[in-house]
Amino acid sequence: MVLAYCQPHSLETVLSGTLPNADDSRTHWREQWRFLLATLAITALYLGIQAVWMWGAGQLGQRGWTVNDPALTYAAEAAAIAERSQQREAALDPRFAQRVFRLGFEYGYLSQWLGGYGQQTDEVMQQLSQPVAAHIRHLDELAAQLGVAPVARLPVRTAADFSGLTQRIEEDPAGIAGRIEQAGSPRLRHLFLFAAHVGTEAAALEPPGDLTPIPATLLIGTHATLAGVPEALWRPLSRVPHGPRETMHRDYQTAVGNMDNWLASAMAQEH
Repeated sequence: MVLAYCQPHSLETVLSGTLPNADDSRTHWREQWRFLLATLAITALYLGIQAVWMWGAGQLGQRGWTVNDPALTYAAEAAAIAERSQQREAALDPRFAQRVFRLGFEYGYLSQWLGGYGQQTDEVMQQLSQPVAAHIRHLDELAAQLGVAPVARLPVRTAADFSGLTQRIEEDPAGIAGRIEQAGSPRLRHLFLFAAHVGTEAAALEPPGDLTPIPATLLIGTHATLAGVPEALWRPLSRVPHGPRETMHRDYQTAVGNMDNWLASAMAQEH
């Protein structure tokens, strides 16, 4: 018979090699905790930077800031467009330009105002359209006077349609801006698009709320410059006025009126 035995120091060696070390466990736990804290800190920092950036971008947008100044960037192109348009505009009705501006404004206004309801049945949309019935009649009248009828607001069926309203105006899916150019001139095409973006901002400023709509500053400045609109007139339309919502809307409408009056004065001087 063979007796198996272990000496005491051999047993200690075996046990010390197989049992977990308490110090190692605490070190590993501390490392995981530090990693978690570092991750949370980086995430909080990123979200904070993003929030500050979004707030700053919104403030700059509301103040009408752009990287490039449209009045300078497009001055030469505006002069060329004016030259190409001069002969054609000389043969137009003296009220043509003012009507183009008003048409563009109503087009943008109604696209924004009614587009917020999304896709509805014809019966429901007729009821929702009652508050802006005068705008719809004015749109139809102006389109007929300019010879570019029919003109209807941009249809909005999805949230993406509504959020992309500014770009859809630029793309001119119904060819309204193109018809304005054919009936009028290249300069008047830009006047129409300028007015359309102004109309969307005017409509967005009407309902009360905490969110202040940011105008399409660069596009407003670009089209206004290419349409030959003085900077002093389009600048107030490319930014949101200061004050409470009622003041914002009132001051913006005043700026729209100033633009309309300038077109009437220019029409009287030219003819």
